[in-house]
Amino acid sequence: MTTSASLRDYYVLEARHMPRRAPMAAAIVGAAAVLGTHALLVRLPERVIRFLEQAFDIRGMAAVLLVNDLLASYFAAFFVGLAGLLGALVAAREEGRLELLLAKPIPAHVVLAARVVPILGAAAASGAAVSIVTAIALVPHLVPGDMISFAGALGAGLFLTAYALLLLALLLPLLVRMRDTFHALLVGAVVWLVPVLPSAVLIYRPDVYENHTTLRSTIAMPTLLWHDATSAWLGPLSLVVVIPLCVLFVRLAGRVLERSDTR
Repeated sequence: MTTSASLRDYYVLEARHMPRRAPMAAAIVGAAAVLGTHALLVRLPERVIRFLEQAFDIRGMAAVLLVNDLLASYFAAFFVGLAGLLGALVAAREEGRLELLLAKPIPAHVVLAARVVPILGAAAASGAAVSIVTAIALVPHLVPGDMISFAGALGAGLFLTAYALLLLALLLPLLVRMRDTFHALLVGAVVWLVPVLPSAVLIYRPDVYENHTTLRSTIAMPTLLWHDATSAWLGPLSLVVVIPLCVLFVRLAGRVLERSDTR
């Protein structure tokens, strides 16, 4: 029978052993990618900038920079989380380490929560860090009358960070049953890619959205720029709302793990 004190100690132990270099490296690389993209885009020919403005229905250099920066927060948060979850769950199960943990007198859902919650927290921190850098880096390019603002840019990044966390949480019930790291990585990559595809359609097949403006405003990432004032409050709110959703799916995945044949 485990006591609350011993369970608390176990949570602390798992948090201490969580890899920290990957989240920090992802945040640094993401921030560097944002700054590098800015340095490159401002040097592109005017016709390229006009093409991007037309393709994404935006205007101004700041908006062009932000529409290219959106993926940075989303990528950092999602793949930091996915890498952590693969190591803590799928690879651990593949190598037999998860069975050893579950053989101890600790409920399976507690083992899962202790391993997963710090990873999701690190993913959120990485995405938020890249979002902050993105918003700050846009300030020199903002001019009066721009369609975006500092608050809107920050909110857009935070929204995509929250969205990445939600996708990771949705993957949990599946990941606890998987035994092949490569297959799990493939599934995760597909899940990450699907929300990006509607934005790619804006460039290659804009006619798909003809007479479907509501659909375009719902599923295409540039909508975060088109509705800048909404993004300013939606991003922080999304990070708050996603917390109970993550808790819900962690509990669901814990039940799946308890009912699996791992033990």
